[in-house]
Amino acid sequence: MSPALRYETLMERAPATPGGFTLMCVLCGDPSPDEAAHRCPTCDGAIDAVHDLASVSTAESPPKKGENPLQRYFDLLPVRDRNSLKWLGEGNTPCFTAEKLGERIGMSRIILKNESENPTRSTKDRIASVGLSRLAELGVRRFVMASTGNSSTAYAHGVQSLEGVELALFCGRRFRHRLNYTDHPSVTTYLVDGDFVEAGRAARRFALRTGAFTEGGFFNVARREGLKLAYLEAFDQMDAEPDHVFQAVSSGMGLLGAYKGALEYRMLGRLSRVPRFTAVQQAGCAPMARAYAEGAESIAPRHIVHDPQGPAEAILRGDPTRTYPYIREVCRSSGGRITSVSEAEINAARDLLEETEGLRVCHASATALAGAVKMRREGEIAADDVVLVNLTGGDRTGWATPERVRNVPADWPRGPVSWEDGPVPAAAGTERAHV
Repeated sequence: MSPALRYETLMERAPATPGGFTLMCVLCGDPSPDEAAHRCPTCDGAIDAVHDLASVSTAESPPKKGENPLQRYFDLLPVRDRNSLKWLGEGNTPCFTAEKLGERIGMSRIILKNESENPTRSTKDRIASVGLSRLAELGVRRFVMASTGNSSTAYAHGVQSLEGVELALFCGRRFRHRLNYTDHPSVTTYLVDGDFVEAGRAARRFALRTGAFTEGGFFNVARREGLKLAYLEAFDQMDAEPDHVFQAVSSGMGLLGAYKGALEYRMLGRLSRVPRFTAVQQAGCAPMARAYAEGAESIAPRHIVHDPQGPAEAILRGDPTRTYPYIREVCRSSGGRITSVSEAEINAARDLLEETEGLRVCHASATALAGAVKMRREGEIAADDVVLVNLTGGDRTGWATPERVRNVPADWPRGPVSWEDGPVPAAAGTERAHV
């Protein structure tokens, strides 16, 4: 049976912790005995921050350009001390009614949240900002992560701006061009012979053998809470509450954060209802959409995509086994769905957005928009529904990529390994094995 998310019950019964939060499992409801844990020791569910909503204070006015969102929304973040905050300059991105686009697709109230205006052109800057703030509070100085490019780029830029923090970053070799940061002694880059899933496994093995902190990906509460901020901003910026929310997904952590944020705002009286959440995938890598269409409660081997393909590289995750049940429940319980769109639909949406609004976004952003266009065309969205589309980023054309890397096989490390085992020098455009 698919697990039920207990957010509402936990929020209603949240312990009185003025100005704070309690870490609890969203599946079984048990409190976490470990402040740094990502998963529940009882049921292996995701641990989240259950905030004391009675003590929450957030500004009623729309966010202003240049305002620090970590300060504005501090009472809804998994950080206990404001002095721990490490703002990286992200946030307060535009949120506007796309009138010309709406005329073309028959949606008079389509609202776009443009996250491509963040420092590394991605909503993942919010992950790095909240993530590094939480790591600082936990006293973590060395951590390990895996990414297809956006999260790693955001974290690498953040680490380079801080003192005393080191990052070991794992990425599938095919995504090297999406690592857009310069070489820096605080960041070690490992290119793995494999895809995102294999890079993640290598990262976890490396962390286990070096004793470094595992960043956690989807199950890192700071990631979801950071991505939630894009939606809290949007809700504060919009003149009307959204009926529908669209976002492209790979693991779906942004959508889960958005759902939690909507529940919090409803309980705070800032929203009257939770919108319908729709997760969108590309046809060449749509394991969640396939499973959802079948009514499956979990990912089966037949749903896994072993060689994911598609123009939206940021969401090429072929095996979302661990995260699908959460996203399925978010979409099902809110009245939304998980759907997929073709490459042609993605490219058409991307071109139409540029033609009508002068905005060029990445293919993942266009995937979300294409999902909204498709559902309007199929009559699942009314012409006057308020539709919020999160455009999660833009391309980083011409940005630098790291030249000092270490190339490793998919099953690395097979034996003892040291944190200090760094990359070998490599000329630009070349890769040399060093295992």
